[in-house]
Amino acid sequence: MKRLLVLTCAVLALAACSQKKADPVADAIATEMMKGVDQPYSLHISDLKLLDSTTFATEFQRRIGIYETRLDQNAARLEKYMQQGMKKNASLMFEALQKDTKIYNELITMKEMMGDDTLKVAYYDYSYTYSGKVGKTRVPAQPAYATVTPDYRVLTYVSDKRDLHKATGLVIPGYKELLDSFKESEEETE
Repeated sequence: MKRLLVLTCAVLALAACSQKKADPVADAIATEMMKGVDQPYSLHISDLKLLDSTTFATEFQRRIGIYETRLDQNAARLEKYMQQGMKKNASLMFEALQKDTKIYNELITMKEMMGDDTLKVAYYDYSYTYSGKVGKTRVPAQPAYATVTPDYRVLTYVSDKRDLHKATGLVIPGYKELLDSFKESEEETE
């Protein structure tokens, strides 16, 4: 009887050790990928590798750099349109220049308001492979990339690494609301 009890305990211990713990990053990516899918599915994420981390300071610099470039380009276009007498194009470019200037200035203010928190990690870049089944369709193994915040919020998941940081500005507190406020004001004037 003792042997049976010891053997049972040993088997249970082995079974507990052999079970893999769920990976919260893989779970978050799989959940985000399958949002809106109303068919039965099974998705398996494998080969999950941490590639890099990005601080808020780096993300602010990336976004500020984008707007600096846009400001330079739009100012050159505005000057060109004015020289060519293209009043309608010049007017539209002037409006775009004003909008980009406001966003640029707000980004700088947001960065200053975050202070030392800009040194915290904003998100991590991962590479992974996924496969599975959606409905009756089998999904073969596909390489992909994702950006995930420290609290497991998926910002982007893409198949082309060059697209990885297109939406990562959304991690900046208040950035989405800032962009949305311009969309709302544009809709009001239409």
